[in-house]
Amino acid sequence: MEYLVYLFSFFFISIWVFVTYLISKLGWSDLVLHYKTNDKFVGNRIGLISALINKANYNNSLLLEFTNEGIYLKPIFLFRLFHDPILIPWKEINEVRNKKFIFFDFKELIIGNPLVAVIKLNETTFSKLERGVSSHYSK
Repeated sequence: MEYLVYLFSFFFISIWVFVTYLISKLGWSDLVLHYKTNDKFVGNRIGLISALINKANYNNSLLLEFTNEGIYLKPIFLFRLFHDPILIPWKEINEVRNKKFIFFDFKELIIGNPLVAVIKLNETTFSKLERGVSSHYSK
């Protein structure tokens, strides 16, 4: 019976690695090809956010920071496998669209030209980012 503990552990870890890999391929990998950065980043922290990146939903699992260079994103520790940190320069955000789904307002950031990714942020997160950027870099 003791082998079941090891078997379950192996199975659970294998599934976790596989799911993390799939999620990265649905959204994050395109961003990493263009905007990968080192893990050392000093910026203004917005904090833990939710975002939809292409077809992958990162619900309360991304850390968002910004500088005058751009937006820095990295997943929390549990999702870092296959998810290198990224820094998206401001000039790479080609368009910001207002979107609504039922009662929820969100912003859709069109990244890259040609298109690299579409990042959807809820209105609250986008407002924090917008206020932070305007207060720190419009001086």
